[in-house]
Amino acid sequence: MTTIAFDLDDTLYDRTLPLQKTFQEFTATKHFKFNQLYPVYQKYSDIGFEQVTRKQCSLEQSHVFRIRETLREFNIGMDKQEALSFQTMYKNNQEEISLRPHIEEILRYLQQRGIQLLIITNGPSFHQWKKVRNLGLDAYFTDKEVIVSEEESTAKPDRKIFNRAEERFQFSKQDAWYIGDSYPIDMVGAYQAGWSAVWLNLTKQKPANGFNIATKTVYSTEELKNYLIGLLP
Repeated sequence: MTTIAFDLDDTLYDRTLPLQKTFQEFTATKHFKFNQLYPVYQKYSDIGFEQVTRKQCSLEQSHVFRIRETLREFNIGMDKQEALSFQTMYKNNQEEISLRPHIEEILRYLQQRGIQLLIITNGPSFHQWKKVRNLGLDAYFTDKEVIVSEEESTAKPDRKIFNRAEERFQFSKQDAWYIGDSYPIDMVGAYQAGWSAVWLNLTKQKPANGFNIATKTVYSTEELKNYLIGLLP
Protein backbone atom coordinates (compact mmCIF):
# COMPACT_ATOMS: atom_id res chain seq x y z
CA MET A 1 0.00 0.00 0.00
CA THR A 2 1.60 3.24 -1.18
CA THR A 3 -1.47 5.23 -2.28
CA ILE A 4 -4.86 5.72 -0.66
CA ALA A 5 -7.57 7.71 -2.44
CA PHE A 6 -10.78 8.86 -0.80
CA ASP A 7 -14.22 9.67 -2.10
CA LEU A 8 -15.42 13.08 -0.84
CA ASP A 9 -19.22 13.25 -0.53
CA ASP A 10 -20.66 11.06 2.25
CA THR A 11 -17.22 9.56 2.93
CA LEU A 12 -15.10 12.36 4.38
CA TYR A 13 -18.17 14.30 5.50
CA ASP A 14 -21.93 13.66 5.79
CA ARG A 15 -23.62 15.22 2.78
CA THR A 16 -27.07 14.44 4.14
CA LEU A 17 -26.84 16.92 7.06
CA PRO A 18 -27.13 20.17 5.01
CA LEU A 19 -29.75 18.50 2.82
CA GLN A 20 -31.74 17.38 5.84
CA LYS A 21 -31.64 20.92 7.22
CA THR A 22 -32.85 22.29 3.88
CA PHE A 23 -35.75 19.85 3.72
CA GLN A 24 -36.72 20.86 7.27
CA GLU A 25 -36.62 24.59 6.49
CA PHE A 26 -38.13 24.72 3.01
CA THR A 27 -41.90 25.25 2.90
CA ALA A 28 -42.75 22.57 0.33
CA THR A 29 -40.72 19.84 2.05
CA LYS A 30 -40.80 20.57 5.78
CA HIS A 31 -43.85 18.39 6.45
CA PHE A 32 -42.13 15.25 5.14
CA LYS A 33 -39.77 12.95 6.96
CA PHE A 34 -36.23 12.99 5.64
CA ASN A 35 -36.17 9.25 4.98
CA GLN A 36 -39.22 9.67 2.73
CA LEU A 37 -37.63 12.32 0.55
CA TYR A 38 -33.95 11.42 0.55
CA PRO A 39 -33.97 8.16 -1.51
CA VAL A 40 -36.14 9.77 -4.17
CA TYR A 41 -34.04 12.96 -4.23
CA GLN A 42 -30.84 10.92 -4.48
CA LYS A 43 -32.27 8.93 -7.40
CA TYR A 44 -32.98 12.09 -9.38
CA SER A 45 -29.71 13.68 -8.27
CA ASP A 46 -27.82 10.73 -9.78
CA ILE A 47 -29.85 10.99 -13.00
CA GLY A 48 -29.20 14.73 -13.17
CA PHE A 49 -25.47 14.28 -12.59
CA GLU A 50 -25.30 11.71 -15.39
CA GLN A 51 -27.04 14.18 -17.74
CA VAL A 52 -24.57 16.93 -16.80
CA THR A 53 -21.62 14.55 -17.32
CA ARG A 54 -22.94 13.72 -20.80
CA LYS A 55 -23.49 17.45 -21.47
CA GLN A 56 -27.23 16.85 -21.94
CA CYS A 57 -28.16 19.65 -19.54
CA SER A 58 -26.58 22.42 -17.47
CA LEU A 59 -25.77 22.15 -13.77
CA GLU A 60 -28.58 24.60 -12.93
CA GLN A 61 -31.05 22.53 -14.96
CA SER A 62 -30.01 19.39 -13.06
CA HIS A 63 -30.62 21.18 -9.74
CA VAL A 64 -34.11 22.20 -10.85
CA PHE A 65 -34.80 18.73 -12.23
CA ARG A 66 -33.87 16.78 -9.08
CA ILE A 67 -36.07 18.66 -6.61
CA ARG A 68 -39.01 19.08 -9.01
CA GLU A 69 -39.04 15.40 -9.91
CA THR A 70 -38.69 14.42 -6.25
CA LEU A 71 -41.76 16.42 -5.28
CA ARG A 72 -43.66 15.26 -8.34
CA GLU A 73 -43.54 11.74 -6.89
CA PHE A 74 -45.37 13.16 -3.86
CA ASN A 75 -47.92 14.95 -6.07
CA ILE A 76 -46.49 18.40 -5.33
CA GLY A 77 -45.88 20.86 -8.14
CA MET A 78 -42.93 23.26 -8.09
CA ASP A 79 -41.99 25.95 -10.60
CA LYS A 80 -38.45 26.75 -11.67
CA GLN A 81 -38.07 29.74 -9.35
CA GLU A 82 -39.11 27.69 -6.31
CA ALA A 83 -36.65 24.98 -7.30
CA LEU A 84 -33.84 27.54 -7.55
CA SER A 85 -34.81 28.93 -4.14
CA PHE A 86 -34.51 25.42 -2.70
CA GLN A 87 -31.05 25.07 -4.30
CA THR A 88 -29.94 28.43 -2.88
CA MET A 89 -30.98 27.36 0.62
CA TYR A 90 -29.19 24.02 0.18
CA LYS A 91 -26.05 25.77 -1.08
CA ASN A 92 -26.04 28.08 1.96
CA ASN A 93 -26.44 25.14 4.34
CA GLN A 94 -23.48 23.40 2.69
CA GLU A 95 -21.24 26.15 4.06
CA GLU A 96 -21.60 24.52 7.50
CA ILE A 97 -20.23 21.05 6.66
CA SER A 98 -17.58 19.36 8.81
CA LEU A 99 -15.45 16.21 8.58
CA ARG A 100 -16.76 12.95 9.99
CA PRO A 101 -15.32 11.78 13.33
CA HIS A 102 -11.81 10.22 13.12
CA ILE A 103 -11.16 11.47 9.56
CA GLU A 104 -8.52 14.03 10.53
CA GLU A 105 -6.85 11.45 12.75
CA ILE A 106 -6.77 9.01 9.82
CA LEU A 107 -5.34 11.60 7.42
CA ARG A 108 -2.64 12.71 9.86
CA TYR A 109 -1.63 9.11 10.55
CA LEU A 110 -1.39 8.22 6.85
CA GLN A 111 0.63 11.34 6.10
CA GLN A 112 3.07 10.47 8.90
CA ARG A 113 3.48 6.99 7.39
CA GLY A 114 4.39 8.46 4.00
CA ILE A 115 1.26 7.31 2.18
CA GLN A 116 0.34 9.21 -0.99
CA LEU A 117 -3.13 10.65 -0.30
CA LEU A 118 -5.63 11.55 -3.03
CA ILE A 119 -9.26 12.52 -3.39
CA ILE A 120 -11.19 11.23 -6.42
CA THR A 121 -14.63 12.81 -6.49
CA ASN A 122 -17.57 13.05 -8.86
CA GLY A 123 -19.17 16.44 -9.25
CA PRO A 124 -18.90 19.97 -10.62
CA SER A 125 -15.46 21.47 -10.15
CA PHE A 126 -16.55 24.68 -8.42
CA HIS A 127 -18.73 22.89 -5.86
CA GLN A 128 -16.25 20.12 -5.08
CA TRP A 129 -13.37 22.55 -4.57
CA LYS A 130 -15.52 24.70 -2.31
CA LYS A 131 -16.26 21.65 -0.14
CA VAL A 132 -12.55 20.82 0.02
CA ARG A 133 -11.79 24.34 1.28
CA ASN A 134 -14.75 24.49 3.69
CA LEU A 135 -13.73 21.16 5.22
CA GLY A 136 -10.09 22.24 5.65
CA LEU A 137 -8.91 19.37 3.45
CA ASP A 138 -6.40 21.61 1.71
CA ALA A 139 -4.29 21.06 4.84
CA TYR A 140 -3.86 17.42 3.75
CA PHE A 141 -4.21 17.47 -0.05
CA THR A 142 -2.49 19.70 -2.61
CA ASP A 143 -4.54 20.94 -5.55
CA LYS A 144 -2.92 18.30 -7.73
CA GLU A 145 -4.01 15.57 -5.32
CA VAL A 146 -7.71 16.36 -5.72
CA ILE A 147 -9.12 14.76 -8.88
CA VAL A 148 -12.57 16.06 -9.86
CA SER A 149 -14.68 14.32 -12.50
CA GLU A 150 -15.71 17.49 -14.34
CA GLU A 151 -12.06 18.42 -14.87
CA GLU A 152 -11.25 14.94 -16.17
CA SER A 153 -14.32 14.58 -18.43
CA THR A 154 -14.91 11.16 -16.91
CA ALA A 155 -16.55 10.03 -13.68
CA LYS A 156 -16.67 7.06 -11.34
CA PRO A 157 -17.40 4.19 -11.81
CA ASP A 158 -15.54 4.54 -15.13
CA ARG A 159 -12.07 3.09 -14.57
CA LYS A 160 -10.54 5.91 -16.61
CA ILE A 161 -10.62 8.35 -13.69
CA PHE A 162 -8.64 5.83 -11.59
CA ASN A 163 -6.22 5.29 -14.47
CA ARG A 164 -5.63 9.06 -14.63
CA ALA A 165 -4.54 9.00 -10.98
CA GLU A 166 -2.10 6.15 -11.70
CA GLU A 167 -0.59 8.03 -14.62
CA ARG A 168 -0.38 11.34 -12.79
CA PHE A 169 1.29 9.98 -9.66
CA GLN A 170 3.18 7.02 -11.18
CA PHE A 171 1.97 4.23 -8.89
CA SER A 172 0.90 0.67 -9.55
CA LYS A 173 -2.73 -0.40 -9.19
CA GLN A 174 -1.47 -3.26 -6.99
CA ASP A 175 -0.41 -0.64 -4.42
CA ALA A 176 -3.58 1.47 -4.66
CA TRP A 177 -6.57 1.55 -2.30
CA TYR A 178 -9.83 3.44 -2.63
CA ILE A 179 -12.18 4.32 0.23
CA GLY A 180 -15.78 5.30 -0.44
CA ASP A 181 -19.38 4.99 0.69
CA SER A 182 -21.15 4.14 -2.58
CA TYR A 183 -21.08 0.50 -3.63
CA PRO A 184 -22.13 0.97 -7.31
CA ILE A 185 -19.95 4.05 -7.84
CA ASP A 186 -16.92 3.69 -5.54
CA MET A 187 -16.54 -0.06 -5.03
CA VAL A 188 -17.45 -1.06 -8.58
CA GLY A 189 -15.22 1.67 -10.01
CA ALA A 190 -12.20 0.70 -7.89
CA TYR A 191 -12.74 -3.01 -8.59
CA GLN A 192 -12.90 -2.42 -12.36
CA ALA A 193 -9.68 -0.40 -12.14
CA GLY A 194 -7.92 -3.25 -10.30
CA TRP A 195 -7.59 -1.34 -7.02
CA SER A 196 -8.23 -2.66 -3.52
CA ALA A 197 -11.25 -0.98 -1.95
CA VAL A 198 -12.68 -0.31 1.49
CA TRP A 199 -16.43 0.17 1.61
CA LEU A 200 -17.45 2.65 4.31
CA ASN A 201 -20.92 1.19 4.66
CA LEU A 202 -22.41 3.41 7.36
CA THR A 203 -25.99 2.51 6.49
CA LYS A 204 -25.38 -1.27 6.37
CA GLN A 205 -26.52 -1.66 2.79
CA LYS A 206 -26.41 -4.89 0.82
CA PRO A 207 -24.92 -5.07 -2.70
CA ALA A 208 -27.65 -5.36 -5.34
CA ASN A 209 -26.46 -8.78 -6.52
CA GLY A 210 -25.69 -10.04 -3.01
CA PHE A 211 -21.96 -10.43 -3.76
CA ASN A 212 -19.59 -7.97 -2.10
CA ILE A 213 -16.55 -7.16 -4.24
CA ALA A 214 -15.01 -4.77 -1.68
CA THR A 215 -11.68 -5.85 -0.22
CA LYS A 216 -12.97 -4.83 3.20
CA THR A 217 -16.26 -3.47 4.52
CA VAL A 218 -16.33 -1.25 7.60
CA TYR A 219 -19.36 0.23 9.32
CA SER A 220 -17.91 3.31 11.05
CA THR A 221 -15.04 5.73 10.66
CA GLU A 222 -13.58 4.37 13.88
CA GLU A 223 -13.52 0.87 12.37
CA LEU A 224 -11.95 2.38 9.24
CA LYS A 225 -9.23 4.01 11.35
CA ASN A 226 -8.41 0.75 13.16
CA TYR A 227 -8.36 -1.23 9.92
CA LEU A 228 -5.94 1.15 8.21
CA ILE A 229 -3.64 1.27 11.23
CA GLY A 230 -3.61 -2.53 11.26
CA LEU A 231 -2.75 -2.71 7.56
CA LEU A 232 0.38 -0.58 7.80
CA PRO A 233 3.53 -2.24 9.13
